[in-house]
Amino acid sequence: MNDGQEGFYTDDFMFDIMGIEELPATLYQYTSVESLKKILASRSLRFSRLDTMNDPEEATAADVPRAASSVFVSCWSAGEVEHIPMWSMYGRNFEGVRIKLPSNMFAGRESPMVFQKGGALCSFAGQYSIARKAPAMSTSGCAIIGPNKVWYSDDPNYRNRKLVYREGGTAYFDPYDLGMVKNTYWAYEEEWRFKIAALSFESQFPDDRYFNEVTLDFAGYPVETEALFIPLDTSALDELEVTLGPRAEATVMTDLERILAQDAPKAKLMRSQIPIR
Repeated sequence: MNDGQEGFYTDDFMFDIMGIEELPATLYQYTSVESLKKILASRSLRFSRLDTMNDPEEATAADVPRAASSVFVSCWSAGEVEHIPMWSMYGRNFEGVRIKLPSNMFAGRESPMVFQKGGALCSFAGQYSIARKAPAMSTSGCAIIGPNKVWYSDDPNYRNRKLVYREGGTAYFDPYDLGMVKNTYWAYEEEWRFKIAALSFESQFPDDRYFNEVTLDFAGYPVETEALFIPLDTSALDELEVTLGPRAEATVMTDLERILAQDAPKAKLMRSQIPIR
């Protein structure tokens, strides 16, 4: 491992260590019926801040406190087979839904490409804006890191790394690894992630008081944006597949048939194949 000057999450790490041969063409997400309705009504996907997620240990950094508050993620899996623990935890105790979408789901349908640093990257036709308390700078952009598979490890060299290195009066901020490692007891999720960061990747800053006391101070000058909503492409919704949870009432199926007919008429709706009481 290095001292934080370069991230470990590279194309070589993905291919040689994680054994990823190619990016998934489709992705799956277990969620509630209400969340699906919001996705369809807004035609957008919510990216949640990492410090609001259910794993309080993830996205820590050795040199930047509260770094998790600077990263927004959308979490998926690539497994085609239904997964009982995922139904239980994220599918509202088997009464929710599992949605399937193409991995190039965002407005503009740009296909993700794997780069040397940080893994896959794509962009969307639009722009997000992330606000911070002044005098910290707010940011905007259209780049999305991912989809990239989460690495599961108990090694602190992976899980609590440096994000900043300094050279000749210049500070380099490199958060490629941030939010890409979880403890091994989460490994059953086999998670893939899209990620958006409040500070641009590989940004260069003057190594001055403003950078150290304002830009890096996410406690004193917090990220005020709580979530991002990234538009989905209409054609991606044509490929939507919805699986209704095994404990969902028949009335929910009828309700979803009506909603899909209105908001995603080409989408497919089916029931879970898992028998469960």
